[in-house]
Amino acid sequence: MKATTTAGGPGDRPGKRGVATRAALVRATAELVAEVGYHQATTRAIAERAGVAEGSIYRHFPDKRALFSAAVVEGQQGLTEWMTDLPQRAGTAPLEQVLTEALAQLSRLRAAIIPLEAALAASPELGGDFGGARPGARHPLTPGELAAGLAERGGPPLMLARYLAAEQELGHVQPDLDPAHTAVVLLATLYGVQTSPLAGPDGMDVDAIHAVVRLFVRGIGSGPAADRVARD
Repeated sequence: MKATTTAGGPGDRPGKRGVATRAALVRATAELVAEVGYHQATTRAIAERAGVAEGSIYRHFPDKRALFSAAVVEGQQGLTEWMTDLPQRAGTAPLEQVLTEALAQLSRLRAAIIPLEAALAASPELGGDFGGARPGARHPLTPGELAAGLAERGGPPLMLARYLAAEQELGHVQPDLDPAHTAVVLLATLYGVQTSPLAGPDGMDVDAIHAVVRLFVRGIGSGPAADRVARD
């Protein structure tokens, strides 16, 4: 399957059979994790539950982390629908406001993601590639590879990247920024703060999320000195 090399493009759509297989794998993963936990939800068991060959997983997910994460995200139907409409909100409200709302929506995943990350931390092999390669062995992704990866996986990261691309076309995002890379950095920042002591036991509230977005959008520099450094 080919994917677009720009975050804002639609990419080639997978066939109906591919969409059905991916949905079956995600559903089977969610069911098995709920029944036996992450450690016992093996790729073989997931494939058997989904009614597909184990090798089919390779064509839809690069590693178990991606598969488990998809099951977490797609289990939040309301969030998925909200994020799907995000690109259409470009230009309808200030960038800072829309990003705050988007990250507030995504913060709802905190309770579901933390158990996954705890399981991955306890058993690092859960997050490895299906082929056994370690994440640290991968080469850094080029902008095109990153955009293609988002297009292939879909979900909130892709919708955020497409929203940023749409705002960029309107002149609201710096033209030299890559939307896919910016979306990943923003999501990584949200996750990092949400799982840090700064968030507290219940996570960040909307005001705290807005503070992160404001810092991200406006930057930390101030005055002519900051502008001069940015140009150098």
